[in-house]
Amino acid sequence: MAICRIIETGATPDEYERVSEKVGARDNPPEGGQLHIAAKGDDGLVRIIEVWDSREQAEAFGEKVRATRLEMGVGDGSMPPIEYFELVRMLARENAPA
Repeated sequence: MAICRIIETGATPDEYERVSEKVGARDNPPEGGQLHIAAKGDDGLVRIIEVWDSREQAEAFGEKVRATRLEMGVGDGSMPPIEYFELVRMLARENAPA
């Protein structure tokens, strides 16, 4: 069953970009990843919305990101707040501008 998750990263856009580059996910979605959206909130910090084939795949990748953040000194090493939802529907316009 596909899942959606929302992550309160606590990271700045610059930190987000550096971590994404380091984990190799900047231009290549990880196995099981269907959709990844990173957006900056009013506080200047990044929130992520993702859709995954399974929660297990999402959590495995999340652990890789957590370890990378710790290695890079981004955050305190704990997992950021994450909410999980069962995906009901996903619709995206083809070739939508980012």
